[in-house]
Amino acid sequence: MNRLNSLFCHIGRISYVARTTISCRGSPGNITRSEWQHLQWQRYCTKAVVQEIDRKDGTVETQALQPFSEIHTSKTVASVLNLFYKYQYRYGSCDVVASFNQIHINSKNTSGRSIVLSKHPKFHLLCEFTRRKLHTFSVDELLELLSSAVKIKKFLGDSGGIQLEQLLNHTTLTLERSVESLTIDKLLVILECCMETRLKMKFLHKRFVDVLIPAIEQGDNPSLLTRSFYVCAHFGVKSSVIAKLESWLIHHFNLLSIEQICKVCNAFHKLNRRCPELRELLGQRAAQIGLDNLTEEQVLSLIKSYTYRPLIVDELFDEVCKYVVKNISDISSYSIGQIARALSSMRYYDKSLADVIESRMIDKGYKKGDISIQSIGDILYAFARWNHSPAPLLLKKLISRIERYIKSAKNIIYPPLITSIWALIVLDVYPHRIITAILDDKIVSEVRKYGTNATQAQLFQIDLAMQLERPELHVDGLSMSHKSHFLKSINKFSTEGSVFQHSVQRTLEYLFNGSQYYWKELKTAYGYSVDIAVMKDLDNTLLLPKINTLRSKNKPTHYERVAIEVDGPYHFLHNSTNLVGESMMKHRLLRLIGWTVVQIPYFDWEKLHSDDERMKYMKEKLFGDGPMNIKTF
Repeated sequence: MNRLNSLFCHIGRISYVARTTISCRGSPGNITRSEWQHLQWQRYCTKAVVQEIDRKDGTVETQALQPFSEIHTSKTVASVLNLFYKYQYRYGSCDVVASFNQIHINSKNTSGRSIVLSKHPKFHLLCEFTRRKLHTFSVDELLELLSSAVKIKKFLGDSGGIQLEQLLNHTTLTLERSVESLTIDKLLVILECCMETRLKMKFLHKRFVDVLIPAIEQGDNPSLLTRSFYVCAHFGVKSSVIAKLESWLIHHFNLLSIEQICKVCNAFHKLNRRCPELRELLGQRAAQIGLDNLTEEQVLSLIKSYTYRPLIVDELFDEVCKYVVKNISDISSYSIGQIARALSSMRYYDKSLADVIESRMIDKGYKKGDISIQSIGDILYAFARWNHSPAPLLLKKLISRIERYIKSAKNIIYPPLITSIWALIVLDVYPHRIITAILDDKIVSEVRKYGTNATQAQLFQIDLAMQLERPELHVDGLSMSHKSHFLKSINKFSTEGSVFQHSVQRTLEYLFNGSQYYWKELKTAYGYSVDIAVMKDLDNTLLLPKINTLRSKNKPTHYERVAIEVDGPYHFLHNSTNLVGESMMKHRLLRLIGWTVVQIPYFDWEKLHSDDERMKYMKEKLFGDGPMNIKTF
């Protein structure tokens, strides 16, 4: 039986090599020309089999078949499909796998991508043919087919069609029958393919855990274990297994390459645990190896992995800044913007990086089509967080680019546009025409209906800053209905007092002999929240605070409203005493609405070691060198 199977496996090869010897000298009238050719081919193959049996005398050995050479030389998707359509009756499993591999390769070309596979009948036929023949595929061929089909689906998106989706499902079901024989390497290939699609293969998880635990205990394959960590994090495998992988990685992080470190770091945002020790070790290891061999996409994914659960690793962030400075001319504007935004979101500021980005933007960023509104928003957001004022030439170019975008874009993307304007206002730049356009009632209604809370809060702050700092421009602001709605979005960002703030409140209680002379977490009429609010008269005497007076929009004339801003580390740039941009903007606007801002920075408070020192510090902050008077009625 094995000899017969081996012989029939050779039929397709023999007939394909000899296909040119079959000619048509006329066909009977009762069958078509193609049917007659097929009949001739069958007769030829039968004769070839008989000759093979006679020649080999029944001792034919099984050999691995190679796919048709024409498949690999096909330059387009259409040529691969045409070849299959013409010789499908000769195709074996290796030919099918080679066809899907070549379709993926050719799809990357512009000529290949122009074909919509979901509407291509020959692609439907290939998927259906493959689905019917899956039971003849070996496990290795099934894995290779699954990998190629997933790559095609990922590249072409929805244009792959339902036929490709059905083929993927049937392939996974076929693999399920052999799940007990699958090794950890093959399981990883399947699970990594599932990560790229919506395939659900829970039947693999138990088997994967069973074979993974011995591999962890053996611990001699860093590549396999780093891939396993990524897969476990994605599918939410047992936390005990992830803990074992973390322990192995902590003790063997020096064995990892820079590519493996990137894969592990990309898995962190999937986990519920913060893993600070492991992430810091990996960051230091990555900085030690260097980032020169990484692509800009890998560097971007690496730095963004530290923003999901923020953790600053100085050595790694310094290497990222050096990488961008060194390769600034080769990095796309999108990656530059995303890296800058990621660093600024963690308050990490490098002046040389900001200067290089500014120079690159001046040279290329203002050209039409060279930089998207998303990149403009990211870069301006980073400049605003860093309090880095760009050159006037760059500001002029960017404002002009934003104006062109508003006029020419058919479908405006509002979040990056509003972020760009908000960042300019944080930098104390007010582009009149852009702000007038963005505060149009039609755009505001769209943001109110579809915008996120962050976008709505930024739009509210744009309107507030415009009315307070540039009233002479007479810009029509938000309606009362929109203001009240956006205020709710701002209130969602309010947080409870920190340990630092509670310490300041306790000191004020000792100083004032009670808590009745201050108001904590006061919501002003303009949306901003004051950490601690107190009232004084013009003679520097402390008054009992009245909520209506504190929340009044009218500027005080016979009393003073004091906003005590308790600024912890997240209000300052990393390793710096400079405030981040939005905190400076808050202080600026609080002063404009009639508040006296008293800042209590964390680095001053940490130097005070006793209650007496803290009370003396607060007394000097609130009353200066004069006496502290308290009005008791």
